Amino acid sequence: MRHGAGAAVVRYLERDARCAFEVAPEAPPYRGVRGQGDSDRRGAARAARCCGIWLVRYLGTADTPLGRWLLARAAEEVAIRIAPGRLSTWDYRARMGA
Repeated sequence: MRHGAGAAVVRYLERDARCAFEVAPEAPPYRGVRGQGDSDRRGAARAARCCGIWLVRYLGTADTPLGRWLLARAAEEVAIRIAPGRLSTWDYRARMGA
């Protein structure tokens, strides 16, 4: 499997910028957002900045084995920005008692 700029998803999006996405946890209580939009590719410098921001936001620190691994390979990565055109959300926390 290729990563970064050589990944299949990057090549697909270079041919056709339209995409769909979903952001949701894998475990209950289920909630999330999905949508469709247009993408554009950003370079490795942008990917490294985004990765550091996301690690701190979602893990609390970039100084973890995962964080160090991701940041060590940041020069190979690309960031993909999605401009959403359509969004839908769901939240089953109340129904699931959470």
